[in-house]
Amino acid sequence: MKKGLLIVLTISTIFFTFNVQSQNNDELSDTIYKKNVIKWNMTTFILFSSKNINISYERILNPHRSFSINVGYFELPFDGLFDSLFINKTNEKSGFTVSGDYRFYFKERNKKWAPDGLYWGLYSSYHYFQFSNTVSFVNRPDIQGDVKFSGNFNIISTGVELGYQFIIKDKLSIDLVFMGPSLSVYNRKFTLGGNVDNENEYLGAIWDGIKNKYPYIKELAEVGEIESNKAQTHMGFGLRYLVQIGYWF
Repeated sequence: MKKGLLIVLTISTIFFTFNVQSQNNDELSDTIYKKNVIKWNMTTFILFSSKNINISYERILNPHRSFSINVGYFELPFDGLFDSLFINKTNEKSGFTVSGDYRFYFKERNKKWAPDGLYWGLYSSYHYFQFSNTVSFVNRPDIQGDVKFSGNFNIISTGVELGYQFIIKDKLSIDLVFMGPSLSVYNRKFTLGGNVDNENEYLGAIWDGIKNKYPYIKELAEVGEIESNKAQTHMGFGLRYLVQIGYWF
């Protein structure tokens, strides 16, 4: 939650710092008008893992519309100490994310053409993550021994977004999505390996520890009791917010 708050504060600070400057700029002339922006999405890198690298490409269709696509590596940090259990680090995890949006830049509000200024858009995204770890229980006399914990997540989201993109010195892009409420489909499947008498009890203890440490994945837990080796799916609400920096050319 602290990292999520840091993202929101960063977005707000950058927005108010450059807002006045953006309002005073004259409309772009045709001689310097460019239609491509390559960006690095910093959000999952900051929130989840330094291995998460996500690249975005935005194409300007006309002075007030554009579309963008985002692809990259994605993983969640399911290792370390979680309350009464310890999940060993492992390289047996991987994932990816892909998303796209269609943007409408406000004609009356913005002094410049796209990609500079305030915009709203429609977006869809897909996240996939799979992992396999060894779990050791601590301070739990009712649960003994080590077990292999593996699983996968699928998240499909569709929603609307509101954002602002700053173009600085006709080159540098700072792209901020302040809010992006969505309707999302969450799917999960967990499996325990080894000789375990009560798999669901083990899984419940593991998942409780993960939820307590990472509250931002609580939507994955809204489907009731955890059951081993059973895919579970539900619909819910999500929220998109992004910080991206890039190059306009």
